[in-house]
Amino acid sequence: MPVLPHRAGPLPRRVLGRAAAAVALLGALSFGALIVSAPVATAAGAVPAAPVLAPPVPAVPVPAAADDGISWSVTPADNRQGKGRANYGYAVEPGDRVSDALVVTNRSAAPLQLSVYGTDAFTTPSGHIDLLTADDPATGLGTWLTFRRGTLDLEPGESAEVPFTLRVPDDAAPGDHSGGVVTALTQRVGDSALTVDRRLALRVHARVAGDLAPGLGISDVSVTTDLSANPFGTVTSTVRYSLTNSGTARLVPTETVAVAGPGGTAWLGDPATASGELPEILPGSTVERVVTVSGVRPLVRAEATVRVDGLVIGIGGGGVTSANDAASGWAVPWALLGLVVLAVTAAVVVPLVRARRSAGSRGAGGSAGATPREVKATVTQEA
Repeated sequence: MPVLPHRAGPLPRRVLGRAAAAVALLGALSFGALIVSAPVATAAGAVPAAPVLAPPVPAVPVPAAADDGISWSVTPADNRQGKGRANYGYAVEPGDRVSDALVVTNRSAAPLQLSVYGTDAFTTPSGHIDLLTADDPATGLGTWLTFRRGTLDLEPGESAEVPFTLRVPDDAAPGDHSGGVVTALTQRVGDSALTVDRRLALRVHARVAGDLAPGLGISDVSVTTDLSANPFGTVTSTVRYSLTNSGTARLVPTETVAVAGPGGTAWLGDPATASGELPEILPGSTVERVVTVSGVRPLVRAEATVRVDGLVIGIGGGGVTSANDAASGWAVPWALLGLVVLAVTAAVVVPLVRARRSAGSRGAGGSAGATPREVKATVTQEA
């Protein structure tokens, strides 16, 4: 901004009028920066719905295949529990015992010695279903599984059936319990003490009879908004939150994330949204979500609203549940504010410069008219 010499006296009325209008506009934009929306959290209870049967799910952990040609397969045995199954699913009562089996086939050209055991399943923070490692003791469904043999020796191309029993504790809580039957090959790497544990597993789900209580929880919602060089364009907001299956049922969630202006308003159109179906979340597991929402108008503050609807899956279905939460963050339109500052500067400074130039021109013209008369009077007196 140029520095002008001080000039005493009131400003012209047109200058004051333009300055007042510009300051009022800047004040209106600044007022938006003072609006802070407090987070709101609510959760709806379960609503009955039509039964939903879970789709077949393939085996979970790391496939047992490598460049050294070692490979094997694991499938559920065909018996009175079912045929052509992708995994194991049981509807049980507390105290029940279920007999079943798995078939293991050595598909490599070398003999294999595999260990067989049961463990617990969980959903990772990134949203994938996984099983506990061998050195992490099971505390849930994995403790319900017992196998007729814990090791299995297979010649190349040989198959073997491994019977197991699922014993449901008398005090088992109603709802879904998940785990897996695991076959593992432990190998030493060269001459070092490093070992590699290859695993191939099948998931096991058991729904214990009783009142099913599906539930979801949303926490730690935050929103950050990118900058933009275009003062009239849209930007991208990133919404982060934690989603927890707080109930007793397996859920497939569907999320909807919306970003709007202060107080949830959308001054220049509908709120920007992003939605989609998420992978299955097991009871007790938490996933960390990062959602990118494009087309956001930066209106000083951005309010993000997160809603998740969870559909119960598994034997017999069980209904739906939902949860929602909200948070706000800064979304300052710096490029637009820069234009406003330039407009204020132009509205105030340009009229001042013009007024000073006009006054200077009038003063210079008066002095030039006096000098010739004074010179002429002097010349006449000497004559």
